[in-house]
Amino acid sequence: MPEDATMTTNKDEPPEHWTPAAQIAANALTAERALELLWQQAPDLAFVLLDRTGTIIGWRAASEQIFGYSETEMLGGSIDLLFTEGDRALGLPQLERNVALSAQRSEDDRWHVRKDGTRIWVFGSLIALREGDRHVGFAKVMSDRTNLRAQLETLENRLDSAHDALRGRDAFFGRLTHEIRNALGPIRNVTDLAERKGLLTGELEVSFGIVRRQVVQMARMLEDLADVVRFGTGKLQLVMQGFDLGADLVEIAETVAQDAERKNQTIAVLVPPAPLPIVADKARVHQIVFNLLHNAIKYTPPGGRIWLQCTVEADQAVIKVEDTGVGIDPSLLPKIFELFTQEDPHQSGGGFGVGLSLVKDLVDAHRGFVEVRCDGKHRGSEFTIRLPLRPVD
Repeated sequence: MPEDATMTTNKDEPPEHWTPAAQIAANALTAERALELLWQQAPDLAFVLLDRTGTIIGWRAASEQIFGYSETEMLGGSIDLLFTEGDRALGLPQLERNVALSAQRSEDDRWHVRKDGTRIWVFGSLIALREGDRHVGFAKVMSDRTNLRAQLETLENRLDSAHDALRGRDAFFGRLTHEIRNALGPIRNVTDLAERKGLLTGELEVSFGIVRRQVVQMARMLEDLADVVRFGTGKLQLVMQGFDLGADLVEIAETVAQDAERKNQTIAVLVPPAPLPIVADKARVHQIVFNLLHNAIKYTPPGGRIWLQCTVEADQAVIKVEDTGVGIDPSLLPKIFELFTQEDPHQSGGGFGVGLSLVKDLVDAHRGFVEVRCDGKHRGSEFTIRLPLRPVD
């Protein structure tokens, strides 16, 4: 080469005289640097390298931060030291290595022990390292999940407390309905006896009629409350049977007709002329529709109108109860079917706020759907029930 000639090379390309061995060495350095960067930039992960027996040969990244041991203290030691005494007695460290050998990886969440003796909840993934068919060691990645474990335990405790409270509530409601039902019995017996003996005339007959209706209404609300408790405890069972839904709706409307007449309200029943066969719990369907009609009567002013209609859409019976009543406050719509939610808690005779909650429970039990639509206060409301014509598995 002439003396004035210069040789230029691209620094991004290896010199032509490099051997494959030199190229591999360069790549190895690059891989080592990549691992170093990984360990530096994973401050919440412990990376531990083990030989075939579980002896620590690498203690990197957040290992010292998580467990409190320095690299000097841990190199040459056994990873079994990090397990609890109980787990070591059960042979779990060796079992973890055996699982990794057979399945390539072993993962679990368990308690580990720090240098100061405190316990931490750790997620670990142990990977068996192989060179060809030869097992050469293990790599274990761990992260401290103690805070997450504490949060989960707090949530579990709160759920347990909530379940205990619900069981206590249901037991209280069960006793309450029993005691009040027992108290209402004699009152109802007196009114029935007075009527049979012909002792009720004039104002007395009117007064006793009011008492009788209030007793019946109270007994009905108590039965609804008892059904809510049964549903919540899984004791409410459906008795499925075939019947004509259209004819049943007409009968239900007749049972509330007298209440509507007292308020000079009109109930229009619109059902198909042909039979509408359905397989459902007839008594519970009656309860659903009765509660909706009862609410419509309660919250519709004198002279108002109520519509009960039924149609079939695909494989569902669609029942609608619409009224010209006071409507529902928009803020109540999202929780209108929750227990003890009242449409108008200030209205006399507003009830317990149980009826609509039971309606939803019973519709859900039939694998159906219930929804409500209201355009605002004093603009009426419309409840729509969708029930499968045949039981859904």
